[in-house]
Amino acid sequence: MGIDYTFKGVVNSFNTVKGDIIDFSYLTITLLLGPLYAYNLYFEESPVLAFVLNSIVLLGLVVVVVFKSKIPIRVKTLFLLFVLIFGNLYSIYRYGFFGGGQYFMILIFGLSIFYYNRWWAIGINIVLVVYFFIYMHLYTTGQLQYDVSPQLLVRSKMVWLADFILTIVVMAIGGYAIRKTFIAYQYKVKEQHDSFKKFNYTLDNLPIPVAALTVDKRISYFNEAFYQYFGFDAEEIPYIEDWFRQVYPDPAKRIEIEANSQRQIKNGFREQLQLPIEYNDFLTKSGEVKSAEVNHTFLGDVAICAFIDLTERKRKRRLIVETMMKAEEKENKRIAQELHDGVGPLLSAAKIYAHSLTNHTVDADKEMLSEKLNELLNGALKELRNTINNVTPQILQKYGLARAVESFVNHIQPITSIQFLIDVDELSFRDSLIELAVYRALIELINNSIKYGSPTEIKIAIKNDDGGLVVSYIDNGVGFDIDQVKQNGFGLSNITNRIETIGGKISFNTGAGAGVYVEIAFKH
Repeated sequence: MGIDYTFKGVVNSFNTVKGDIIDFSYLTITLLLGPLYAYNLYFEESPVLAFVLNSIVLLGLVVVVVFKSKIPIRVKTLFLLFVLIFGNLYSIYRYGFFGGGQYFMILIFGLSIFYYNRWWAIGINIVLVVYFFIYMHLYTTGQLQYDVSPQLLVRSKMVWLADFILTIVVMAIGGYAIRKTFIAYQYKVKEQHDSFKKFNYTLDNLPIPVAALTVDKRISYFNEAFYQYFGFDAEEIPYIEDWFRQVYPDPAKRIEIEANSQRQIKNGFREQLQLPIEYNDFLTKSGEVKSAEVNHTFLGDVAICAFIDLTERKRKRRLIVETMMKAEEKENKRIAQELHDGVGPLLSAAKIYAHSLTNHTVDADKEMLSEKLNELLNGALKELRNTINNVTPQILQKYGLARAVESFVNHIQPITSIQFLIDVDELSFRDSLIELAVYRALIELINNSIKYGSPTEIKIAIKNDDGGLVVSYIDNGVGFDIDQVKQNGFGLSNITNRIETIGGKISFNTGAGAGVYVEIAFKH
């Protein structure tokens, strides 16, 4: 993952010292070059424009030094750049090589590379260098004459003094900037080192698989949990292509998955944002088939990839679907059986009576056959209504869960010796899906108690609970071994999946000879 040691990375890290460097530059230039500007204003016969510009420069330097804390750094930077460019142009124009233009160019380069876009800075300095060489060419070829001869400039104390002062200015500002830069750089490196050390320690100790992916598709890091999950060493998966080749050995399957994933990751690096990517049915080194969701956190040219295992979740989801399908199949068989055993015989008999009716000519026989046919058809309709009512009880739709349970109990009470005790609250909400699921669960529990439990008493309580619903079912029968029943049949699984699929919770408490206690709860 690494730390950015490039010059650009260093420069971008020093916003806190840029203000100090610019203020020091103003102070040094004002103290050392201010007297030269004042000398030029007082002693030299300068053109009006040069006099005005020199006055503005001198006044501006003084103002910035006095009011430095109140002037934004951007304004100070622009004005200092103007001062240096003006000094460069003016010195080259008036005195050529002896005016110290080369020192101004050094200062301009240092200032612009620190405070401006590097291409903009390079452009400024190229223009100034071209300007310098043009004037030197004109001067050396005699096409441009200065007011003072070069010999006089060399002998002038003011000229060599100015040259010496400019040297001192450049050395002072450059030395101060370098010192501040390396102090800040040292602090930044230490800060980033400590930060990455803590960050790596956190990743190393995370309980979920984590890997670091660079923009060039290199897997630069993974934690112990990643190794435990996949089983691959760093040498086996140096790049993401190697990881795909390992976990999807079938090329036909791998090509499409890898292409789609690589496209999403590339967009993620560009946007610094990526939705989770799901990988299904891949192979670990040990041959296990697993599924996982990968969440990406982008940090510049590095993506931290956290793997959330979906294997167990998908297994449970598949089990729920299979159980529900089996429950539906069982229900369909039950309905078919009821139609076959109940409605089928009545319709078969009705068909016989209808056939006989067409073959009899005696009115008395026809009347008797018609009466019997009518009875059979009424019986068939009644059986059909009972079957439909068992699928979706009309009383449940019209009057709710409590009335439906009471109606079912009243229906079976005459054919059993079990005593039913029902305690029902007026429910504070109506949810047809929850009511149907609870109704089906209670019917299944009652049928199981009658078939296998041999109880003498069944208690059913349906209560409000903070806006939710709590249903308890108790019988005093022989009970059962819950683990054995779960392994050998789908009855309890059907009840459990039906309740949990729609957000409820169900618990069983039973044992051999201990009766059965079941609690169903829905929270709102």
